[in-house]
Amino acid sequence: MLSNEELAAVIAVGHETRNVEFKAGGSLSDKSYVALVARAGLALANQRDGGNIVLGINDRSPADSPGLSQEQLDQWTNLDAVADQLNRYCDPPLILRLEVREHPNGKPVVVVEVGEFSEIPSLCVKEYPGVLVLGQLYTRSLRKPESSIYHTHNEMREVLDLATQKGLRRFRETAVGAGVLWTGAPTDKEKFQEQIDAATAAAELNHVTSVAHFRHLIYPQSFDARKIPRRELKSSALDSAVRLRGWPFPYVNDPRNGEDFIGEESSSMHHTEGWRFYTSGLFADFRAVGDWPNDWDSFGGDAETSGNIPVWFAVLHFTEALEFASRLKSRLAIAEPLVVRFEAVNVANMKLVVADPRRGGFHQDYTYSSNSWTSDEILITDEVVVSGTRPLAAGAAKELFEQFGWTGVTLDLLQGIQESNLDGGSIR
Repeated sequence: MLSNEELAAVIAVGHETRNVEFKAGGSLSDKSYVALVARAGLALANQRDGGNIVLGINDRSPADSPGLSQEQLDQWTNLDAVADQLNRYCDPPLILRLEVREHPNGKPVVVVEVGEFSEIPSLCVKEYPGVLVLGQLYTRSLRKPESSIYHTHNEMREVLDLATQKGLRRFRETAVGAGVLWTGAPTDKEKFQEQIDAATAAAELNHVTSVAHFRHLIYPQSFDARKIPRRELKSSALDSAVRLRGWPFPYVNDPRNGEDFIGEESSSMHHTEGWRFYTSGLFADFRAVGDWPNDWDSFGGDAETSGNIPVWFAVLHFTEALEFASRLKSRLAIAEPLVVRFEAVNVANMKLVVADPRRGGFHQDYTYSSNSWTSDEILITDEVVVSGTRPLAAGAAKELFEQFGWTGVTLDLLQGIQESNLDGGSIR
């Protein structure tokens, strides 16, 4: 997404670039104007890294542009409405983000960021006389900054190479997932795991990773080391943070800067945690279980254990992590699903406890014999963003508790813990 400084630099050049197209102001209800924006979007989507359409700047005199009216600003910052209007012309749909920026003359403009296509190039699926041709592939010309259906062999090769690379990547992921031996370069999943391993080994997180802890891992399906501009990492984490219990998930105050990530560590009472957010889109959260007493009102158990894990600890943190992932997907406008995976590490011989004075304790010990646990992968799709993530969190917690031997756990019970502790319930 263009910053104000970057926008000013392009305007100073005096003309559009291959990655930036200017459009004078127009209404979202003006079909001819929307068709022009859609054509630009189609062309930008079909090149590597996509590009930006800046609304409110005249391409013939960028420095003397009037910007957008308040009515136009309101229209073009409504992502649902903009996506609906533009994607009537595009298949697969465009991957869009919208932000208000300021022209150097002080006038407001809107930047429409268009992501490169996810798997196959986007084609025009609806005609608009004089602007869009049904069935055509649009690209940005290498000769001059314009959107066109007339392609040189280099422009067409660029699109085909990009589609081929994405197809091979997807094929390889499918083959590896099916158990087919594949040698050579690491898969996307392996690249994310390399970053997860690097975060786990970080000295700053040793106070968490050396003890019993949970990991909440969130990442796109495809790996791109530069998927998110570094300058947007902190604002994206802040804007997506979840505050369902008072303490935010994640805690973002003054992150440290790494080579390809930002991260932060904090410790306050029972909140000993740390996180890393990479430009690849990987968000890795680590939080220590801490010390919790036995249940005090019933069977405490006399088995030798290495510590206790409160039931609510997994339920509520899984709930917060999935809600954060849902918000992050919307904030970053990532078209592909986000993958969420939960892990528990250094938990051998730990015991489940209720750890809540309002509830009765267990009447037998539920302990875990292995040192670690990994959940099934959960996909955060656009449909999940709309329908909600809490049932998925309860399902993941149920999967974990059954590993402890608590076969009587039900989704209704776990969803009751969610309801009583979140959104105005007790704060732990």
